[in-house]
Amino acid sequence: MAELSSEWNNEAYVSLHLVEEMLRMAGLPPRSSYSHWYPEFKIKVPKITANGVVRETDKEVDFLIEDLGRYVNFLVEVKSAKARIDDDARTQLKTYLKYSNTRFGILIDPFSVEIYEYTECPPNLMCTHTIQDPKKIQPVADFLKSFLDKIKMRTIAIHTSKGGVGKTTLVVNLAYELATQGKKVLVIDLDDQANASLSLGVNKAEEFDHASSLKEFEEILESFKDRKEVVEFLKDYDLPNFKYREYIHPSLALNQIISKTSDGRVDVLPSSYKTVDAALANLGGIREKRLDKALRQSGIAKDYDYVVIDTPPSATTIASNGLYAAQYVVIPSQMEYLSVYGIRTPIKRAREVQEENGKRGVILGIVPMMTEKNKLNTTIKQLVKQTFQGMTILPEIRRATAVGQASKARYPLSLYAEHNKAGEVAHQFSDLTKEIVAKINQIESAIGI
Repeated sequence: MAELSSEWNNEAYVSLHLVEEMLRMAGLPPRSSYSHWYPEFKIKVPKITANGVVRETDKEVDFLIEDLGRYVNFLVEVKSAKARIDDDARTQLKTYLKYSNTRFGILIDPFSVEIYEYTECPPNLMCTHTIQDPKKIQPVADFLKSFLDKIKMRTIAIHTSKGGVGKTTLVVNLAYELATQGKKVLVIDLDDQANASLSLGVNKAEEFDHASSLKEFEEILESFKDRKEVVEFLKDYDLPNFKYREYIHPSLALNQIISKTSDGRVDVLPSSYKTVDAALANLGGIREKRLDKALRQSGIAKDYDYVVIDTPPSATTIASNGLYAAQYVVIPSQMEYLSVYGIRTPIKRAREVQEENGKRGVILGIVPMMTEKNKLNTTIKQLVKQTFQGMTILPEIRRATAVGQASKARYPLSLYAEHNKAGEVAHQFSDLTKEIVAKINQIESAIGI
């Protein structure tokens, strides 16, 4: 252990010469498209006065850090060489985590680092690191970066301006293929038609199929009235007692199958007829960014490796929420003449988001959907490449009877193909998923996250 000068007895000195340098070296500058620091972040903590009245008091944690690249927010509480990490400091951090509704917190002094997760009391000590010399910061930064990489979450929006191009089919199959790779996947359904929610078994699809009267149909719809789903998630995320798990539903039948070969799973933040702009009309702030903020502030990142967002094919506030929350965008399109013009709009929307916030809206590419081996499709693909030069054309999904049958049966294609002799097309979504993951890894490797 290095001998320390008396300067390290001062918390401000530790913050400046250890903590701030650690954050920068871990790839988290104070103000960028990748991260934000909030020094002396105020947290309202209830306090019981002498006469028994509960009042809120302002407490300050040394830093709130927003890691926009990994979808992780965390608190940092700094201690000095003289006032080291102890049980009082741990209790203090627990209070800050609880009342700021933040999941992760870091205690650091010149000798050690402790990282905690708060989902319920008491907080869980996740990992520790011994600092051999606080003047040698790289090992400390590497420790922090390694922790953040383990809990980072990637968000992908499937976005188009035209319906009927296979958007939801792509969402469902991408989620399934990622889960078979052992990934924890959350599908967020922002489309009020709720086809992704239906396909993944959380919106009473079988009951709708067997409804024999308008009354029965309306009764099913009425059952969604008080359910917590995506609109409530967008409205409630900043409430003090918000618990995101109350809004999320597992794809039970699919997960039962996935569990036989993989540790992955698919969960759903469902939609319904309630998913309309009017539901957000009375909310303050920038309504288009509520999903982005909700995913960061809820602490959801550790639970999922990927979030796949099904956006409506429109320029609504709800659709914009999907784009502002998406680190990456995939654009499905049929290879028809009008599709060349239809691709322009989602590209324009994604680029506008990226210009405003460089860590959102990165376009991974265009997926040719329901293609056929004919001259027209070949010509259109060439036209797309020429029109959108530099844009990646991802592996195509060919038109096949099995694709439509799988969608109708509410099965991912590769799962459907196992039982229905459709081997010639079964690999399509698997190949596409591998290409998407490889492209994400390439992008993140280049920028160091």
